[in-house]
Amino acid sequence: MKRRNYLRLFLIILVTTAASIVLNQLGVDKENILMIFMVGVLLVTAFTRGYRFGIIASLASVMVFNYFFTEPLHSFAISDSNDIALIFFFLIASVISSSLTARFQRQLLISQKNERTAKLLYQVTQRLLNVTGEGNIIHQGLNCIKEYTGCSGFVELNESKHTYYSDNFIQGENENSIELHIKGLTKKLGTLKVFYKDTNLDIEQNWLVNTVAAQMGIALDREFVYNERENIRIAMEREHLKSSLLRSISHDLRTPLTGIAGASSYILERGRSLEPENAEHLVRDINEQAVWLTTLVENMLQMIRIDSGKIEVKKQIEVVDDLINEAVTHVIGLPERSFSINMPKELIAIPVDGKMIVQVLINLLNNAVNHTPKNCPIELVVTQGEDYVEFCISDGGAGIDPKIKDDIFSAFVTSGKVGADGKKGVGLGLAICKAFVQAHGGSISIGTSHLGGASFTFKLPYAEVE
Repeated sequence: MKRRNYLRLFLIILVTTAASIVLNQLGVDKENILMIFMVGVLLVTAFTRGYRFGIIASLASVMVFNYFFTEPLHSFAISDSNDIALIFFFLIASVISSSLTARFQRQLLISQKNERTAKLLYQVTQRLLNVTGEGNIIHQGLNCIKEYTGCSGFVELNESKHTYYSDNFIQGENENSIELHIKGLTKKLGTLKVFYKDTNLDIEQNWLVNTVAAQMGIALDREFVYNERENIRIAMEREHLKSSLLRSISHDLRTPLTGIAGASSYILERGRSLEPENAEHLVRDINEQAVWLTTLVENMLQMIRIDSGKIEVKKQIEVVDDLINEAVTHVIGLPERSFSINMPKELIAIPVDGKMIVQVLINLLNNAVNHTPKNCPIELVVTQGEDYVEFCISDGGAGIDPKIKDDIFSAFVTSGKVGADGKKGVGLGLAICKAFVQAHGGSISIGTSHLGGASFTFKLPYAEVE
């Protein structure tokens, strides 16, 4: 680099001298020729770096001017005092001009470097701004350091005790390292260690590494705040579900318990004087209320198992006819309805957890009975496909309320209306159906039936039994 600058200095002085000699022969005064040398000094300062070359160019220009253009010619002696003053002031002006030009160049380089550094830091900030996930944040920061500085490193986090390394990280034997703290708003989150081969990182690299450490701290803090907020939201939802469950239990258990207590008290008080038909009617009411309570409690227990992730599917080969017959016997009010079953003539056996599928059928049939008038038909259709068995329960009621259609399979979602039998569910039956069907690898959906009301269809994987 120095040789190149000295070559530029020599060429510019050479060209300036040749141009001055030519202009002098054309009659240009030596005062104007000094301006040519001044331009040469400024050119040297512009095409080289530092004060040194400008001062050398100024001294060289004075010597050349003295040798070629002052009396006596071709000598470094000066006979005219005016030439001495002219050369002196030229030297001062050229030194000052070259110094100012060199300073301007230096400030320009500094501003360009600062602009480049600012853009670099902005890019780093943008890359870490929208990254989520602890591992993604750390890897993005390490990739920024690797990409912009060529240095590798790793991050050790305090709370999770995890260590994340740069891609293809291999620590050299003679590498130096720098260690930075990753700080959050209130505490130290971890440590960033960067390895480099040079004696020291330059200012730009140092700034970048420090910026990455700071941005990782901000991003990790943001992730921590988001996770805490999500945990709080989930806890609030759980409390809300508990409150809804308790409110539903207290409201929905009161009606059947009141009926059971009233009917049993009436039988105890007038048991001997009751007509057999009236006594049988009261006992039947007690039995229906007790069965409904059993179904309700069973749904609640199953929902608790689902929430705790303790669903265990114990599959056995079950005949579809047996599953349907078992479910139908447990649905109160179904025999009094216009209920029909449409099944293939061939016997169908599928690998399922019988209790779960019976519970699904009971819940869907209860749903049809409770939400349709007594004169509405209910239909159960079973269809056998190549690799699945499809169950479709349809009714001729009013259909699904559009307001709850999208959330119909969520827990505690109900239409808010009292059923045809005077009961109001807690909104767990369909949520349990979805969980049980999906646990078998199947699917469940809702639609509009050909009877005019709602239809619930679920499919179960089928394997032919030899």
